[in-house]
Amino acid sequence: MVGMLMSLLCIGVLLAILLPSMQKSLTGLKEEGGKAAVSGWGMHDQVNLYALMQGLNVAGLSSGEGMPVPSEVSGSRDIGEDTTANLYSLLVMQRYVTPDKLVSRADYMVDPDEDYNWAAYDPRGGVYWDSSFEANLNDISNVSYAHMPLYGDRLKNNWGSRMKLSTSFPLFGNRGPEDGIETEESYACFNGKWGGYVAFGDGHVDFLGSPSAFRGSLNRGGPDGLFSIDDTTRHSDAILGFTYRMEADGPVLQWD
Repeated sequence: MVGMLMSLLCIGVLLAILLPSMQKSLTGLKEEGGKAAVSGWGMHDQVNLYALMQGLNVAGLSSGEGMPVPSEVSGSRDIGEDTTANLYSLLVMQRYVTPDKLVSRADYMVDPDEDYNWAAYDPRGGVYWDSSFEANLNDISNVSYAHMPLYGDRLKNNWGSRMKLSTSFPLFGNRGPEDGIETEESYACFNGKWGGYVAFGDGHVDFLGSPSAFRGSLNRGGPDGLFSIDDTTRHSDAILGFTYRMEADGPVLQWD
């Protein structure tokens, strides 16, 4: 009996030592905040973003028309259609990605759309995506990943028929804090620190340990923040966010 108790005690001590390390290797979440570059959840994000970019780049190059834009696919030319919800729903409908691949394992605020209605597709009726797909960070969202807003010169040069497949221009990634300011209130930050994966125009995916790790620069000079609109004239800057609504003068972005 004493031997059994000692064995159980040893097992308990070993588990107490091992479990925190196992949890960190799985989640990548660090005690001091932010995320580690290598983890099980991080690999899941890398695979999802890489697969999405490869599918889009192949389709864009083969068609010569660039990547799909909701307002162009529908033929309405109404930029009000170019929201996050419509973009991702269109990508699902066109089989570039499945709903479950749009959700990060680290994102407990988001649920995959398990009832996506592929049968809704009706070009004659003007229906090109399932309008019930959600991307509202204040209510319900079926997607975790932020994207480049489909507006201005960033759309023309990095998404449309003139897309550059740039190695330095981000198109998708883990969402971040508003204006790149790390805060305890943002669900995108862990203990007030951000870290995430970003997919660039050429299809490669990089880990960034902080919002300032993106070394972008505007055409007119000055820094280009990854989570803030820095060019309000031409809209050529790099930014990742959720487009809650699209207006005539640009996107209305949403942050959690």
